[in-house]
Amino acid sequence: MTVACASAVWADEGVTLTAIDQVPDGVEVRGKQIGAYTWSDQQGINLLVLAEQVRERDDDGTQSAFVYAAQYLLDGDRPKRVWMLYDDVQHCEFDAGAHFNTDATRVTDLLGDGVSPVTVGYSRACTSDVSPNDFKLIMHVGKSQKYRLRGVDRSGASWWDEEAGALQSMPLPKDCSIAAQQALVSQYKEQGTELPLPGCYGDEQDFAKAPKPCLDFMRQHWLAVMQKQDADSAQLQTQDRTDDQE
Repeated sequence: MTVACASAVWADEGVTLTAIDQVPDGVEVRGKQIGAYTWSDQQGINLLVLAEQVRERDDDGTQSAFVYAAQYLLDGDRPKRVWMLYDDVQHCEFDAGAHFNTDATRVTDLLGDGVSPVTVGYSRACTSDVSPNDFKLIMHVGKSQKYRLRGVDRSGASWWDEEAGALQSMPLPKDCSIAAQQALVSQYKEQGTELPLPGCYGDEQDFAKAPKPCLDFMRQHWLAVMQKQDADSAQLQTQDRTDDQE
């Protein structure tokens, strides 16, 4: 079995990923493909495909959107699906959205057993303004193990303060524990603010029986994804201000 149009290669935690443009026959893609990556481990040659779609509005004016991801093994005559992820927003009366954050995509060798954990992250929204979106960071380990962190991202968490002439926001806490989030709320005197704060998740219950390296990685990776989101937002808003002044 051949894989067409290899275009980029990078390494993460000892696992080398190759980005491809065209997936092999027998690989299902629902929606618009936004990424496909191959790598090798003890299982053989693996493929991860990511796709998403925002549908046209229905006759009643509502809108739906979805994300789709799947891992395949490419050894043999036909690809064999290891797992599939599908999540959606249905019949939204405002603007529906469901989008992968490609900065969250990671294939790692955390456990050293030859089976590579695969992590993806995505947002879901049904909103009429710029506000934090629901965000999920999900790790699959082989066919049956799945661990999730659920919270909100940093969308709309910063704004331009005309008087100060600078971006303002409540920063990310040092971690997403309840104590760290509450300490930040107290520091900024935002009493009554609901948890999780923008950029944090609610709990770690999915990891009660997970290997410790998985939770350690997901804690660090969640915050890294949110920090990158902050940096990208700051750059975009600063550039918009510059463009407006020209």
